[in-house]
Amino acid sequence: MDRSLKTVVFWIVIVLSAMLLWDVVHSGSTNAQSPEINYSTFIAKAQSGEIARVSITGDRIQGEYRNGEGKFHLTGPSNPAAFLPILQDKGVEIQFRDAQQGNLPLQLLGTWAPLILLGGLWFFMIWRMQVRQRRPPNSPAGGFDASGGLR
Repeated sequence: MDRSLKTVVFWIVIVLSAMLLWDVVHSGSTNAQSPEINYSTFIAKAQSGEIARVSITGDRIQGEYRNGEGKFHLTGPSNPAAFLPILQDKGVEIQFRDAQQGNLPLQLLGTWAPLILLGGLWFFMIWRMQVRQRRPPNSPAGGFDASGGLR
């Protein structure tokens, strides 16, 4: 492979790795700021009027308490109709967000990366097999020529 092509591929891998690391750190920091509660606690606090606002993204619920206790998050049912009447009766501010709002390049990379990696490995193995088949029959397998130098 050409040296400049190797350099370009290396930097692409570095940039994609940095993007993935940023996404992991960024998503991890939002979860670390608010404790996770269970669904039963969420319903009990909603019925007692302790919740001020919630943001619902798919089955992910993030919210804030009225009395300033802070924030919380949980994974609830995928159908919010199960708990929406309770929240509406208690005057909770409800916000819905699109569940597909993530970073599209990172989602595509996460989805396609294993397939691309397997494909690259497969092409590399095929290339190595073709290189070995082109070798003269009497040449050593280690990649040295008759004078002892590398080919």
